Amino acid sequence: MTKNNNIVEQITSIGESSFSKLKELSIPPYPKYYYDTFMDELAHTNNPILIDLSKKYSYLFSISEAEDSINHISFELAKSSLKEFEKSNQTLKQISDKSFVDIGAIKKDYDRVHTQDIINTFDSFQGQILNELKNADETITKLKLEIERLERESHIDPLTKAYNRRVFTKDISDILDAVGDKDVEMFLILIDADDFKKINDSYGHIAGDKTLIYLTKLIQSSLRKGVKVYRYGGEEFIIILNRTTLEEAQKSVNRIITETSESKLLYKGHNIHLTISAGITCYKKGDTPEMLIDRADSALYDAKAAGKNCFKVKCK
Repeated sequence: MTKNNNIVEQITSIGESSFSKLKELSIPPYPKYYYDTFMDELAHTNNPILIDLSKKYSYLFSISEAEDSINHISFELAKSSLKEFEKSNQTLKQISDKSFVDIGAIKKDYDRVHTQDIINTFDSFQGQILNELKNADETITKLKLEIERLERESHIDPLTKAYNRRVFTKDISDILDAVGDKDVEMFLILIDADDFKKINDSYGHIAGDKTLIYLTKLIQSSLRKGVKVYRYGGEEFIIILNRTTLEEAQKSVNRIITETSESKLLYKGHNIHLTISAGITCYKKGDTPEMLIDRADSALYDAKAAGKNCFKVKCK
């Protein structure tokens, strides 16, 4: 029985050492590290029975290499890595289920020694592995929620809460790809706050920030539900009006200009008067995002030259 006790003690020691190394990793719990470490140490013991065990049943503990680490270089890479983590975790579950059956076969191969203590020890390790798998499932869920939150935030301009330029670039490209060679009624509107530098110089940058926040809300409230407002840069905003007429697009822009001009923004006792200018362009077959933006910008320039607080249209 002393011989059996020594085997159990060695397996227990190897198992405890393997889990200790796993706990030292400052990453989410990856059970595959336990298998790698445990079987490596098991194979390097001086006990011939344990060496034989490691050779016969190493397939129970093997797992294919996977891209498990969450790399925060980009959200896409993070999501891809999380998928690999899930795949690895699922593989471990299948291995764990299988091991319940296969580990029992050890007794048949080793009738010459009392193996119940050894099997009990493996069963104990199996319980710890299942616990690690449970922890990994919880970690996967948390990581998914965190990635979704960060991805949502990456779409929004932190100051104005309008959509940012990156989202606009993707949306306009997707729309034009869907349009193809069709003739559609779509309009791009570029809006710019008039003399915005004077607001910053006169009242400070905090007042300028509050003005941009206020303007974003005013633009959004003037549009029909579902239309996105994008902050293109600085005090410039872009709107895409799809499935509408030029007349309706002009009415929408004129409403924004009128409401902005007639609004009053109070800041520390000062009445900040804000006006905007806008350029409208219509989609023409074969347009690229750059062509639409260039025409809208040219129309905006004409509105500024015409005295500001107005809009101009350029469709050719």
